[in-house]
Amino acid sequence: MSFLKLQALVVEDEQEHQQALVEALNESPDIEVAGMAGSMDEAFDLVKNTPADVLFLDIKIIGGDAFQLIALLKRQQVPIPPVVIQTGYREFEHAQRIHNEFRDEVMSILQKPFYEDWEKRRDGIIEAIYARQQAERLANSNPMSSTKMVAIQDGRHSYLINPGDIVLVKTGAKSQGRTEVVLLHKTVNCNLSLSQLLAKLPNEFVQINRYEAINIPWITMLDHSAKEVHLRNGESCLVGGAFYQGLCGLVE
Repeated sequence: MSFLKLQALVVEDEQEHQQALVEALNESPDIEVAGMAGSMDEAFDLVKNTPADVLFLDIKIIGGDAFQLIALLKRQQVPIPPVVIQTGYREFEHAQRIHNEFRDEVMSILQKPFYEDWEKRRDGIIEAIYARQQAERLANSNPMSSTKMVAIQDGRHSYLINPGDIVLVKTGAKSQGRTEVVLLHKTVNCNLSLSQLLAKLPNEFVQINRYEAINIPWITMLDHSAKEVHLRNGESCLVGGAFYQGLCGLVE
């Protein structure tokens, strides 16, 4: 099974900006563009018919604006992926308004030109997407018994592992290669991506950054000053900013 990238939709009516954003997103190992649109009608059809993890939405598009598109999607009960508003400096106050009025839909605001500190901004958006996905997973899924064995496949080998024996799971910094399942005395490789593996594990497993998820009962200390979690096997992991408050709510 291949590693799944986050699917992005880009709604931008200026061809130059659209192409620049699409190329910048596709350069990331974590995300790929699943569709593009430049007008209200195209954008509505795109969001309605294309499953996605994030929507990059220009505040002004042909035939309307971001306010109207989000409102229309909500009236038609079309599921809306987390929205990243794209705006020029002169439109920033409008972007803040849409963030306030549609705070459940709008995840962040990306000012044009987005080229400055692009990788940092992109990584922050990706982290926020994963954090939202985790919150939805924990809210909507039924608790699973931590004693139920989980099948993990590594090439031609299949392992049956008690989830309670897993300290953490992690993937490479560029989402390449296999996910690692860290036990107390050994590490087992897994063919699944981190998100795919988390779907098989009980709710005691929570993602703490883009590349790592921990088993909460293995925590010995949460260092708030360094935003670092310490585990019983001696390992420590940094907690991403988008995941920090959620982790605090689970362990305190």
